[in-house]
Amino acid sequence: MPRGRELPESLSESAAELVVELRTVKSRSGLTLVALERKTAYSKSSWERYLNGRTLPSADAVRALCTVAGCDPVPLVALREVAAVDAAARKEREERGECEEREGRDEGAGSSAQGAGPVPPAADVATEPAPVPRGAGDPGPWWRRWPALVVLGAGVAVAGGVLVAEPWQAGSKAAAPRSPFTSAHDGPYVWGREASYPCRIQQHSGRTYAGHSGTHQTVLAHNSTSWDVVEAQCLLREAGFDPGAVDGVYGPRTEQAVKRLQAKAGIEDDGLVGPDTWKVLRG
Repeated sequence: MPRGRELPESLSESAAELVVELRTVKSRSGLTLVALERKTAYSKSSWERYLNGRTLPSADAVRALCTVAGCDPVPLVALREVAAVDAAARKEREERGECEEREGRDEGAGSSAQGAGPVPPAADVATEPAPVPRGAGDPGPWWRRWPALVVLGAGVAVAGGVLVAEPWQAGSKAAAPRSPFTSAHDGPYVWGREASYPCRIQQHSGRTYAGHSGTHQTVLAHNSTSWDVVEAQCLLREAGFDPGAVDGVYGPRTEQAVKRLQAKAGIEDDGLVGPDTWKVLRG
């Protein structure tokens, strides 16, 4: 998609800035829309809407683009949150304006129905104070709001970690075999030097799991660290491709093992674990 394509006039300043940044990341990466569809969990038409400014991408979509394009997602996710707030504020203003317009029409119709009835004295007519322009307290461009956005982003990250961790912790504490979709861990992944994790291989509905993650979509790339990486390393070892230590760190040996698996499976051997590679790993 050409970078020079005009953006919709209805876009807020922050949303337009986000689209320009996303286009720049895509252009520098050399990825096509077809490649983005193949390497992420989002379709070609979704990326086209995001990059044309017709739809605001989710924070996960922004992170997915940065994962495959090799950029820092933090500033772009922060800018995306500003754009979302601006969009919500604009929608609220539009809805309030429509409501006031309807009320004005209803009042006009009521006055016409009364005909030449008595007009109340001016002192009895309630007057409404003039609205204060919303732009008066505008804090300015998004980068001037960066300290607040960092705090907001940290809160979102912590809340997201709790939401992600909670499903793994839910359920009865009675002694029972774990579901293949249940992690063996009580919290988010924290890297530790010389860490090594066991692989508890199990089958469910014809798919293979190792007890660390149930993902089928998460994109993993070089230098990623997570329980998803531990899961991938276990499944690589189970498939006969040695990833080195099962430590949750997506290093060179894990990347080479992924490439060998991809080459054998006949899919693109780019060293990224995406939906296609997870499908092969799960069996």
